[in-house]
Amino acid sequence: MKQKYTQKQKYDVIKRYLASEQVLSIHKRTGIPRSTIYSWISDYNYKHQVKDHAINLKDYNDLKRKYERSQIIIKILQSASCLATDSIDNKYYAIEDMLLEGYNVNVLCEALRLPKGTYYNRKLRGKNGNTQAKQRRDELKPVIEAIYQESNQIYGPCKIAAVMYDRGYHISPNTIARIMHENGWFSIRGGAKALYEMNQKRKENILNQQFTTTRPNEVWVSDVTYYTYNQMRYFICAIIDLYARKVVAWKISKKNSTQLIRKTFMDAYSSREITDNLLFHSDQGGNYVSKTFMKQLQELNVQQSFSRASTPYDNSVCESFFSSFKQEELYRHEYKTVEEMKRSINNYMIFYNEKRPHSIIRYQTPNKFEAKYYVKLRLLQDVNLDDNSSNL
Repeated sequence: MKQKYTQKQKYDVIKRYLASEQVLSIHKRTGIPRSTIYSWISDYNYKHQVKDHAINLKDYNDLKRKYERSQIIIKILQSASCLATDSIDNKYYAIEDMLLEGYNVNVLCEALRLPKGTYYNRKLRGKNGNTQAKQRRDELKPVIEAIYQESNQIYGPCKIAAVMYDRGYHISPNTIARIMHENGWFSIRGGAKALYEMNQKRKENILNQQFTTTRPNEVWVSDVTYYTYNQMRYFICAIIDLYARKVVAWKISKKNSTQLIRKTFMDAYSSREITDNLLFHSDQGGNYVSKTFMKQLQELNVQQSFSRASTPYDNSVCESFFSSFKQEELYRHEYKTVEEMKRSINNYMIFYNEKRPHSIIRYQTPNKFEAKYYVKLRLLQDVNLDDNSSNL
């Protein structure tokens, strides 16, 4: 529910601002979002300063810049894959993703309340995954997993910390808890039945290589591939509707994360008319079986299907698509910038859907094949309406 503020709160905020207090300081003291404060300031400037004296070009440009910046901040907060209260890791990777969308790093850091110094420390000083702490966590990860599995998935962080201490490892339960959470290792004592049902669902291959469907939005398949540019890996997630082999959504990120999968799925879901049950098939990668993503699909009443372990044929449509995508696009070009790479990938996806014939759908384009389905559907509906009218 949207927060409502009193006129007294607005007056106090404006009074603080006119007394030369910074917006960030006002936000921290009052808890009022900065975007709201900027909006009140813009309204005040318009209603008072502009009317009290003839505005000059400098005042106008200052107001315009403040307004535009506040609008950008609002847009960032609405579309970011994390909250401003999330961890530094989540905010860092969200900023990295949104930089690819053309946002300014200064505005991103301000919107997500991540100090620029912290961001650049992680980016330029090797703190984005190469710290000694990260290396130590990577070394301890197989030890934690082994103890977790030896206990038949019963032990939580505290018990695992005690066992590790006996084996000569000194690590806090909080650190173990973070590692376990990142890898989806949860003690069954927290809900054995729910975990059992979730694990069973993770293993279920509902699609079972039945790649022929009767309508759009009946089955979507998804996978992630990567492309190395300028010694940096970029992960590309794609979702394909099996009916017309149409790519219904795709996204590019520097991290193969659950956020990448969630954002790609929501792009597809919001752009399509989902009227009946939808089946979503993928491999059993950690991002697809994450608790967050599975809960999201459950809330949308989307059923999940998974390929069997080490069986790429269970998701051969995606495998084939990425093979064509790399041969026809990625391996043929030498991109000059990341922005050029992103534009080129977007153009290929549009070309794939609009112009590229596909053998499975009788050498028609995905868009054309799907459009024919909806034309036939409307004709059938018209016929049924005529029949009902004549019966009346």
